Amino acid sequence: MPAPSSDSDTTTAVRVDETTGASTQALRPLDLAGRAVLLATDGSPGALAAARLAHALATTHHARIHVVSVVDTRGAPIPPPLDMALALGGAVVDESIHADQGAIREELSGATGASIDWPVRTRLGTPAASIVKEAQHVGAVLVILGLRRHGRLDRAVHDETTLNVMRRASCPVLGVVAEMKDLPRRVLSAVDFSEGSLLAVRSGEAVTGEHAVLVLAYVQPMNGFLDDEGECRIHDMGVQAGFAKLRKEFGDDGVKLDQVVLHHTPAQSPAQALLDYAEQVGSDLITAGSVQHSRLDRWMVGSVSGELVRDGRRSVLIVPPRRRA
Repeated sequence: MPAPSSDSDTTTAVRVDETTGASTQALRPLDLAGRAVLLATDGSPGALAAARLAHALATTHHARIHVVSVVDTRGAPIPPPLDMALALGGAVVDESIHADQGAIREELSGATGASIDWPVRTRLGTPAASIVKEAQHVGAVLVILGLRRHGRLDRAVHDETTLNVMRRASCPVLGVVAEMKDLPRRVLSAVDFSEGSLLAVRSGEAVTGEHAVLVLAYVQPMNGFLDDEGECRIHDMGVQAGFAKLRKEFGDDGVKLDQVVLHHTPAQSPAQALLDYAEQVGSDLITAGSVQHSRLDRWMVGSVSGELVRDGRRSVLIVPPRRRA
């Protein structure tokens, strides 16, 4: 996504495609060259895998990597006024912080096999909020952090940092599983032909390696089982027209595209259909556009992005809705 700009700049730069309804922002490739990418690290296996991916993005796509490490103060015996002051300050500038930054660079160098000199900032506060603030501070067009499986206990103690960052960030967020060794080469992109899903496809394309394949996957919605044969035919024609339009838009990029329509039973969620297919074809990244849900919506039916992240078996890139002026 483009670097932050004024509302007037955004309004004048965005045009709408009359056929798909998507803005030109959604149809443009995401160029990482010379732009800030924020790596959030906590030393976990997923975070170290994210560091390897960040190094590959810097080497292959010429991204400028910034690093943030968060000292979680939620369980620390710090008086509330001091805790608030430290959180607002973002970092404590003393010898221990500088030592921590050196140790972080050393750890990242060990994970990547290269000498890392990326700028490192240590923040104090809650992890998700601190990461989002740092992303805004450096003008990040992408946030990368580790991803692991989450269970009910994690939700109960609010230990879902990756998911919470994805819900709050204004730029794409890439959660990386520990098993990921290099840039993704087979990307499964969930599409519903909305602007959000097109942005997700473009963002996924931006982080791929050479000779990558993008598989565009349309998942029938929960209530998408049409009884009338004519309605089914019209629906299928619309989906195929959407695929054809996407192929035309991506045709000049030299990207190899594939497509699939995934059907699922009422007992299976759209996210599970995507995860099962990703397992079947060996996708190493799933992309999806995020949709804003109320708490009641998430409690009743969950969300596709939430399910994908909590599963924790595949790296996931989630793109938030574009904020209108």
